[in-house]
Amino acid sequence: MDTSRLGSGAAPGTGWRSRLATVAAVIAFALVVLAAAPADTPTSDLLFDQSVVNDFRLTMKPGDWDTLRATYLEDTYYPADVGWQGQVVPIVGVRSRGSGSRNPYKPGLKVDFGRYLDQKFVGLKSVVLANAVQDPAMLKQRVAMLMYARMGLPAPRVAHVRVYINEEYLGLYMLIEPIDKNFLARVYGTDGTGKTENGGYLYEYAWKDGYEWDYLGADLRIYAELFEPKTRETEAPSLLYGPLEDMFRTFNDVRDDDFEREVGASVDLRQFVQYLAIENFISEYDGFLGFWGPNNFYTYRFQGRQVSQLIPWDKDLAFWAIDRDIFQGVTANVLARRALAIPWLHRTYLETLLACAASAMAPASLDSPVGWLEAEVLKETAQIHAAGYGDMRKPFTNERFDDELGKVLQFARERGPYVVREAQKALGWIE
Repeated sequence: MDTSRLGSGAAPGTGWRSRLATVAAVIAFALVVLAAAPADTPTSDLLFDQSVVNDFRLTMKPGDWDTLRATYLEDTYYPADVGWQGQVVPIVGVRSRGSGSRNPYKPGLKVDFGRYLDQKFVGLKSVVLANAVQDPAMLKQRVAMLMYARMGLPAPRVAHVRVYINEEYLGLYMLIEPIDKNFLARVYGTDGTGKTENGGYLYEYAWKDGYEWDYLGADLRIYAELFEPKTRETEAPSLLYGPLEDMFRTFNDVRDDDFEREVGASVDLRQFVQYLAIENFISEYDGFLGFWGPNNFYTYRFQGRQVSQLIPWDKDLAFWAIDRDIFQGVTANVLARRALAIPWLHRTYLETLLACAASAMAPASLDSPVGWLEAEVLKETAQIHAAGYGDMRKPFTNERFDDELGKVLQFARERGPYVVREAQKALGWIE
């Protein structure tokens, strides 16, 4: 054995043992690191995992948290760290959020991962923590968005989480995927040229009391108040709002014979009536066909095109009534009324209602005695019940919580058969 390579001037074997010890130490350290590493690489699919109720932990200065609650009507951001399944996202921005759901005791929250640092978490720029204070069942948003997605329309992902602030249980929340460029890329994929479809014009609609989309004139400031841009925000008003003004004028002024052609150039009419049908199937009280005028949706105008689609948002007031009219709100809104006056769109609307009912009533599995919608409500109820009972900041009692869960379950059982009968009557299939 040539010992000259084992160590300069060392006794035979000394260098060999030293190097072996070093290698062993490196291997041991690597094993410790691997053992400590999370089993799964974090992904957005894991973040929105609906099979469990995960913990979502916020750590922030107590004074900042107190100020956020005291000024809950403001949108001021405060720094915080986020903890989720052993992952820590440092120095994110947290602010109060919501419209009618703003609350100082159990604030709705927006978490902006990149507010202070150039960072994302699982590919997302931000998430929403909805406080469910307007939904005593505390699950309507999740069930409603699943219904849209199940019917093939783009909808945000929703999962339940237990939220902790400085290790104190804040309550049961719904973690919601924001409608932004990441969302657009996920739901639309690529366009005809292979380019990611998220470079168009995305707007969040701002509710205007009782406004049913009459034409309000050529002043672009009107449309700037109604549609808040969420992409391409710095472009000229003529590019952001000019097409919207043209669209509203066309809705109202175009001749009936030209409506489908001219309005169809700016609105995906098939998707529009499908959206309305799903909304009325889930008996949405505060949506596009809501009791107070259109509300709670985004619009997206595709890149390089003029046509746009609706995207649902905020379904706290869905599942309102089992016997809600399947044409609720249709005649009040200019666009809805004129679109459904076209025979094939009217039929598409009714067929979509029937498809919703069929999907809701379809067995959840091969051996399931209940339909998908009922099974989903039962599953979510079992998941969230303990966390909901333990939520001491919710503005309703546990008895009300149980009562509302029961109402949603009854809706899941009975809405489908009701809609089938009403749609068949409207189609002339039954008396």
